Amino acid sequence: MSTATVLLISALPADKAYLADAMAAIRGQPYRLEAVTSLAEALSRIKHGRIDAILLELTLPDSDGLTTFLRLQPKATHVPIVVLVGPGEDEIGAEAIARGALDSMQRDHLSATLVERVLRYATERTHTMLALKASEQRYRELFQNVTAGVFQTTADGKFMAANPALVRMLGYDSEDELLDLDVARDIYMDSDHRGNWTRAMQETGEVRNAELVLKRKDGTKIVVLENSRAVSDADGRVLFYEGTLTDITASHELSQQLSYEASHDALTGLSNRREFELRLQRALELSQATGAEHAMLYLDLDRFKTVNDTSGHVAGDELLRQLGEALQQRVRTNDVVARLGGDEFGVLLHNCKPEDAQQVASNLLQTVDEFEFVWGTNKYSLGVSIGLVAIDSHFKRLTQVMNAADSACYSAKDSGRHRVAVYKEDALLLERRHGEMDWVARAKRALVENRLFLEAQEIRPLTQPPDAAPRLPHYELLLRMRDESGRAVPPGAFLPAVERYNLSVRYDRWVIATAIEWARTHAEVFKRISRIFINLSRDSVADPETGEFIRQSLAASGVDPRSVGFETAENIAIGNLGKANALIMALRRIGCSFALDDFGSGVSSFAYLKALGVDYLKIDGMFIGNLSQDRVDYAMVRSIKEIGHVMGKVVVAESVESESALQNLREIGVDYAQGFVIGAPKALEEIGSVQVADLLA
Repeated sequence: MSTATVLLISALPADKAYLADAMAAIRGQPYRLEAVTSLAEALSRIKHGRIDAILLELTLPDSDGLTTFLRLQPKATHVPIVVLVGPGEDEIGAEAIARGALDSMQRDHLSATLVERVLRYATERTHTMLALKASEQRYRELFQNVTAGVFQTTADGKFMAANPALVRMLGYDSEDELLDLDVARDIYMDSDHRGNWTRAMQETGEVRNAELVLKRKDGTKIVVLENSRAVSDADGRVLFYEGTLTDITASHELSQQLSYEASHDALTGLSNRREFELRLQRALELSQATGAEHAMLYLDLDRFKTVNDTSGHVAGDELLRQLGEALQQRVRTNDVVARLGGDEFGVLLHNCKPEDAQQVASNLLQTVDEFEFVWGTNKYSLGVSIGLVAIDSHFKRLTQVMNAADSACYSAKDSGRHRVAVYKEDALLLERRHGEMDWVARAKRALVENRLFLEAQEIRPLTQPPDAAPRLPHYELLLRMRDESGRAVPPGAFLPAVERYNLSVRYDRWVIATAIEWARTHAEVFKRISRIFINLSRDSVADPETGEFIRQSLAASGVDPRSVGFETAENIAIGNLGKANALIMALRRIGCSFALDDFGSGVSSFAYLKALGVDYLKIDGMFIGNLSQDRVDYAMVRSIKEIGHVMGKVVVAESVESESALQNLREIGVDYAQGFVIGAPKALEEIGSVQVADLLA
């Protein structure tokens, strides 16, 4: 227990003697008494060291009465003063208390207990005041020096306080300038948005991570991230608002730029294939829900290769840019013109009947026919083959529409080029469907006759933890089939029929059972690899019995669930969000890992990531192939890696086909890679051939 210093200011020797005896009787003696006999001595002592409490006799040789207290108080800031009064002086003691004294004690009624109580109260108050002063000082330093803008505003939108960072952020010279402003009128770029802020504050009492567009003193725009709250009294009335503003203008502009670049073709400025397919998917969903009619045109230029061959690729690029502008001018503002790749364009016509779509296609045909491109002394004219598809509720999938448009475009080429061909569900389509039905029968027989088998493709670690055991490779298991003669059948031949005609669950369960049995009989392999991953189809993810089937299969085999992982495509997980998350949680509870495949292919990938408790993110291969040349793809991969790591997920790049892409992935810090540059799929028996030493090389 530290000793508190008590200063007695009294010219009466009896005061000192009695108080010294009383304080000596206090258990533990936590108080040390110092005594002076005049006000001048007291003021000098206060300057030279800490005092925790003052006992003051008002009648001194150099001062008398209440004046003594009033002269002492300004010099004894934060030190509690207890006034000693004699008989008949209660009134002057009360006046001293009214002027700021802590208490008064009658000299004739002093006791050791009373002295101890008063001194304890006084010294505790000293400690509290000192702590409060230190806290206020720390708050003031934080308020002044923090880099975020800190504010307090009145309920009607006037600044009460603003720290230097906020003053600088808004382009003003001093806090006083802000105090004269009206927040809605002078700070918001659009004053109507203040109403949205006010409603949010009234409903919840706070605003969290809100992006606001404000204006600086010179009128320029600033984008900030706000976190604020309402401060209310005991009756719930708002006293003021307080919060912080963080300047995110630079990152906001970069995000907008990346968003634009991710959805637009860098050469022509038109929508790119990714954005076109997203728009087409929305139109397809709208058609299925409401019966709305849309149309798609697929344009493939004729004779474009001649321009590249004779005048070079720079000329070809300029031709595509000019032609893109010309096509954009011949459609409505709500229609979408996109460059799909090379010399191919797509046009999505919203709410357009088939006969109107044919007229638009004819107009575009004429536009290309009249288009003349001049490069130096050369003049070029082009042709175009156009495939037209009327989008109605009969189409169920995006790929069906794209394939139909592509088929119609080839029909236009086969018919002599530079013309429009309309897609019709003709005999060729019926033949293909009959072929699918034939594959359904063959797929069922292959399952019964045990003509399915598994291959495995390595997922190799690109980084190793510095102070832990080395990461071992994983393997993804891939389903294969042999035909009746024993030859391997390409997956693309039988899997579409399996998925379309409800065989997916049966096939998935065969893969699960076969993989677990292999793991049971090859336990030694898991000394060189970490785990095997099994793909789950849409139907298996949606099947409520899948999780229990896996749990029972693992329990019966004795295989460690930590050696088995599962994965499904992002669009499947998002399309069945509730069921997917239930399955993921069930599998993770028993020790299995789960990977989200094709991550980044959807427009809302990041928005749904928090809702899915997966362990691994497998970046969609469309970002990997051109990683070395496309800075947007590079930025997307880096963003996925950084966000994945923040969320505690392992990040895998798939479809890695080149050493340059592999080097870029190492630079970015992606954890694993999978693709032909790592290794082609191979027989299950060859799993685990990579040695741990190779991973550290």
